Amino acid sequence: MTTINDPRIETWVRDALGQDVRIARRVRLTGGLSEAMFRLDLAGAAVPAVVLRRWPSGDAWQQDASRREALALSRLAGTGVPAPALLASDPQGRATGRPSTLMSLLPGDVVLDPADRGAWVRAMADQLARIHALPCGPDVPSSSAHDHLGDPWRRAWLAGFPAGARALELALAVRDPAAPVLCHGDYQHFNLLWQDGAICGVVDWTMAGSGDPGRDLGHCMLNLAVLHEAADALALRARYEELADRSVDIGWLLWELIGFSPDWEEFIPVQVHGRAPLDVPGMRGRVEEVITALVRGIG
Repeated sequence: MTTINDPRIETWVRDALGQDVRIARRVRLTGGLSEAMFRLDLAGAAVPAVVLRRWPSGDAWQQDASRREALALSRLAGTGVPAPALLASDPQGRATGRPSTLMSLLPGDVVLDPADRGAWVRAMADQLARIHALPCGPDVPSSSAHDHLGDPWRRAWLAGFPAGARALELALAVRDPAAPVLCHGDYQHFNLLWQDGAICGVVDWTMAGSGDPGRDLGHCMLNLAVLHEAADALALRARYEELADRSVDIGWLLWELIGFSPDWEEFIPVQVHGRAPLDVPGMRGRVEEVITALVRGIG
């Protein structure tokens, strides 16, 4: 098993950035539930630091995620979306021992408890609309995001929820869109960086692909309801549809919202890591409130 100190990593970094480059320090970053993220402080390079994403084993899913991120970052270059620049990609781990991605280090910080939550939500909707307005070519694979409804356990929490049966019916009836957009795949506040009240980075493109815009929007609504209020999730949808000048398929919104399950109560505190107040017992009720509002909205 290779480690972050494996000399193959430094060789790979030198091949990408120049033979005079040396890794001066390795810093583990907060986040990365499925993989490890490191800031590599450099000596002898044109930039002071870069980011390394390193997957734990190298199975087929991890290789696919590494390829998806590399493709997305390549496509986003020069578009105005503040995504990291791709510096090197090793999806099969041939050079480094495990699937790895080297990318630029973006400024900014994750903001989970903003002073002006309304402006925060509007900025997230604005950025998502800009991403979905980009061309999505036929070479972009379908989004891998959160294909969960085939597993009965993933939807068992709906039992006894008055709007649950109708929500599940609508979610299972969705079809692939005629005009797919470039989806981030995991668009939510943990994957946005902020500076001076504005989004300056959109990171973690490992589930990127073509799909319905409701997938990104619904997933972000779910995360807003879990961390904050149902009203924030519904405000995100309203703002997005206003900017995109289209209505989003409610079935896809529900598909993502039903992805909530009791295990969110375990991993969300790990992701938050004390950076925001967290009402764990209220999570389910807030998600149910959003689902109920959507179901009632279609009669």
